[in-house]
Amino acid sequence: MFSDVATWELRRLYASRATRWTVLLAFGVFLLFGWVLAVLRFAGTFGFGNGATFDVAVTSAWGLSMVLPTLTFVLALVLPFVSADGTARDLKQRTHELLLSAPLPTWAYILGRYLACLLLTLGVTALLLVTLLLDGVALHLTQRDYPLPDPPALLAIWAVSLAPVGVLIGSVSFALGTVLRRSSGLAPVAIIALWFIAALILPVIPAAGSGRVPEWYLDWEPTGNGMIAAIQAPYAAAASAIMASASSGQPSTQSDNVVLAGLARLEQKLPDLAPWILPHLVWAGFGLALVLAVALYFDRHRTALA
Repeated sequence: MFSDVATWELRRLYASRATRWTVLLAFGVFLLFGWVLAVLRFAGTFGFGNGATFDVAVTSAWGLSMVLPTLTFVLALVLPFVSADGTARDLKQRTHELLLSAPLPTWAYILGRYLACLLLTLGVTALLLVTLLLDGVALHLTQRDYPLPDPPALLAIWAVSLAPVGVLIGSVSFALGTVLRRSSGLAPVAIIALWFIAALILPVIPAAGSGRVPEWYLDWEPTGNGMIAAIQAPYAAAASAIMASASSGQPSTQSDNVVLAGLARLEQKLPDLAPWILPHLVWAGFGLALVLAVALYFDRHRTALA
């Protein structure tokens, strides 16, 4: 039965002008944001003694791994506004009385709406991947030394890191918006505030093995800061080894070219994502379980009549 609700909701979202504007706005924000990250060299820069530099491309495997906390924060700014009104919209549009009169179980009503919101959430999250690929191609065409993005590598990082985070944010936003139907605007504010605290206010996570933070925390925290702390050490070690091997002889343009070629190969190397597969799936499952709990125990009739 909930599949009928989901189908109807997807048709409504497809026909809604607000949905189209939301998707277009998200596309523009993601596209501009990726471009700004690349222009500001947000992924890091290596300098040489003769003044030459090597900029890690944001849309490379290395660069994308280094900006994951920023990307997840952008998702936390966008996705709550996509999902929080999944059921609260009925109150705002004054159609909840009609739904109350329909012989529809609450669980089917909520899960059907949630399925539609989940698909929209995943679509918006996938839009972030598309804009990163477009930014990479555009920068490659306009900057001679900027590498083309590697779609399989970016897809792997998106699937392990960004898609589960999108499911978590979208699911928690939907659940809060359902429980706070008459004040659903508080749900996005709460999600953004919690993500801000987790990502920016908490102490900066040190590199893995420093002893200040347990290594399991680097795997389980969802904002991406833990991934940076664990991933940047192998990348930095490999980059230092490349630069050290080339600098062992006399400085020359040829040795600089060897370093640049080695760093270019390194930035396209996919990091080991295995430690984060299970934790991120658990976080996504937590969001799904929260929505299921709301669907089973929430009484939409009592809320509507209150």
